[in-house]
Amino acid sequence: MKLSWQWVILAGALALAAGVGLSLNGQADERPLVSALWYEQARPLPEVELKDHSGGVFTNKQFKGRWTLMFLGYTSCPDVCPTTMADLARAYPKLQVHLTKSPLQVVLMSVDPGRDSQQKLADYVGFFNPEFYAITGEHSQLYKLSQSLGLMYVLVDNPNPDGTGEDYLVDHSADIVLINPEGAVEAVFRPEGGVGEIRKVSMNRLMEDYPVITGVQ
Repeated sequence: MKLSWQWVILAGALALAAGVGLSLNGQADERPLVSALWYEQARPLPEVELKDHSGGVFTNKQFKGRWTLMFLGYTSCPDVCPTTMADLARAYPKLQVHLTKSPLQVVLMSVDPGRDSQQKLADYVGFFNPEFYAITGEHSQLYKLSQSLGLMYVLVDNPNPDGTGEDYLVDHSADIVLINPEGAVEAVFRPEGGVGEIRKVSMNRLMEDYPVITGVQ
């Protein structure tokens, strides 16, 4: 009798494992592979209140009803930021081809509020594409949002403890985050590049993955 119960338990375990395997295989078949980090469950964002380059208030409401490509940067950035902005400006018209019910917006979140004034941000994004947004705010808000996006930044080489001054750099993530029309993080495009190269997101990969993730065929 004891042996039979062992067989029942073993058979049940095997059946459960087989069922899980079928379920996972089914999910894999339904969800295509992409090079981006695509979350199984979109990650919610905290409520924030920032300023945009036009002087308006930017809150989570601006994410609703549209797809958003968002990344960290600052106007004094010597390499990654202008390169990424230029890449996105070239890719933007091609990405717009995939517009459905939810349009696309590109947002630069400046993590250098000490130097990036409203006018400076307006001139910067306007140079690349006047349809792009730039936002910034207090570090307390920027830190909260950047951490929820899975990104990070830190001011370096600044001799002033209070973060003021002009002569410093900002180390920051080079990822581009895709936020869905519900205002949650859907996917993250990771930067590429070897030693001695500028690490940036591949626009070819982003343009391949974007229509797949957003459900455009």
